[in-house]
Amino acid sequence: MIFVDTGAWFASVVPSDSDHSKASEWLSQNTQPLLTTDYVVDETLTLLKTRREGQRAMILGNAFFAGNLATIYYLTEEDIQQTWQVFHQFSDKN
Repeated sequence: MIFVDTGAWFASVVPSDSDHSKASEWLSQNTQPLLTTDYVVDETLTLLKTRREGQRAMILGNAFFAGNLATIYYLTEEDIQQTWQVFHQFSDKN
């Protein structure tokens, strides 16, 4: 399973993004299951909307929630606490 973050989702649907060709080509050719999180979905759709890409946000959101793109992992409170600990543990990294 491959984790996909906001940057890749955004680039895959916005033709003016400098990585659009690479991202959209990779997604179309990928055969492995994809994983993302509810936070990434929220961040991606919000980014699209704030960049005046509301229609693309709706299309991508529909594809996410129809299960056509990736498995969405819904973070639990425990997950969030653990990631906060990791954030602190590696606070020396930019």
